[in-house]
Amino acid sequence: MERRRSVLLLPGQGAQRERMAAGLYEAREEFTAPMDEFFGRLGTTGARLRSAWLRPAPNPELDESAVAQPLLLAVGHALGRAVGAAAEPPALLLGHSVGELAAACLAGVFDPADIGALAAARSRALEGTGQGGMLAVAASEGQLAEEFGGFGDGSTVGADGLAVGADALAVGADGVAAEADRAAVASVAAGTAFAGVAVAALNGPRQTVLAGPREALAAVEQHLRDRGFLVRALRSGHAFHSPAMEGAALRFGEALAAFGPRAPRAAPGTVVSTRTGVAVTADQARDPHFWGGQLAAPVRYWPALRELLDTLGRRPGLLLLDGSADRSLSAPARHHPAVRDGASEVVPLLAVGRDAGGPADARVFAEALHRLGEQRDHTGDHTVVS
Repeated sequence: MERRRSVLLLPGQGAQRERMAAGLYEAREEFTAPMDEFFGRLGTTGARLRSAWLRPAPNPELDESAVAQPLLLAVGHALGRAVGAAAEPPALLLGHSVGELAAACLAGVFDPADIGALAAARSRALEGTGQGGMLAVAASEGQLAEEFGGFGDGSTVGADGLAVGADALAVGADGVAAEADRAAVASVAAGTAFAGVAVAALNGPRQTVLAGPREALAAVEQHLRDRGFLVRALRSGHAFHSPAMEGAALRFGEALAAFGPRAPRAAPGTVVSTRTGVAVTADQARDPHFWGGQLAAPVRYWPALRELLDTLGRRPGLLLLDGSADRSLSAPARHHPAVRDGASEVVPLLAVGRDAGGPADARVFAEALHRLGEQRDHTGDHTVVS
């Protein structure tokens, strides 16, 4: 019997929660060790981040990118390390925003010892890029394009409805539109009250994130509410994954060159990029601007996850290990036929709600490890190779 492939899903900005995964800290050594190493390498900054991480809600400090982004990176990396040490390394890694950088570290593109320095470099690249925000909308990208007359100057619309720039790479043989190094989705046309607002992420069939300057984003929010759309401001003071971040993306890419990115290790641990929708190639992995440019490029999370479920969801199926503290990463997958039919399965790694960040984290994590162990017991050591 063939084994299901495990896919580790790692969250990004907007999905941070107070005490996310903190219930594993000091309860599981394989999680605690990489977290302590991260905090220790950052000195006094690390001590401040640790304090912010362990503080219960409400904690407005977690809305600051200089706090949220390093913690998301560190927690995502530590979760992957813990799964690999206690069970086996996930076969595939799919990270949202900064979660993709955590995936790159798990795959060996960057040295795990450099996690703290990577977080510091990302924070420095973001300096002077505030005064923006992000807005989650319960609508498809196509609906929003109709609402605002399209997103992008000179853009075309791909087969999946995503507006892609004229400099985007060609559609690959597997049918997934590859996205160029520059932001593929440009902002709403200048000269309108909504100027500068762009599609920043596709998180589900009807889960789209917009980003842009605060005033323009506020105007978009009011317009959408008036039109009956459900909207929610995300915990971000930056317009991530929009053209407003192009300067930061360039700076971050230049900084990443000093870390000598390498080709990923052989599977397991293959990184599926939310920029291209397919596995990161060796050439892309070695290019610091591939990783830096992600700051300004839209996150195609749902197209990437949907492609995995379409192609591997039934042969022999996937175990989707949700590393988010709100289970938002696996929510759209639950409606996919491969999951509804039981061929693939969602496996939470952390507790949610009032139990999140406490002892229940360790219980849920142990249940996930048990599920992974059950699969090994039923299939032996046979590993699926595509």
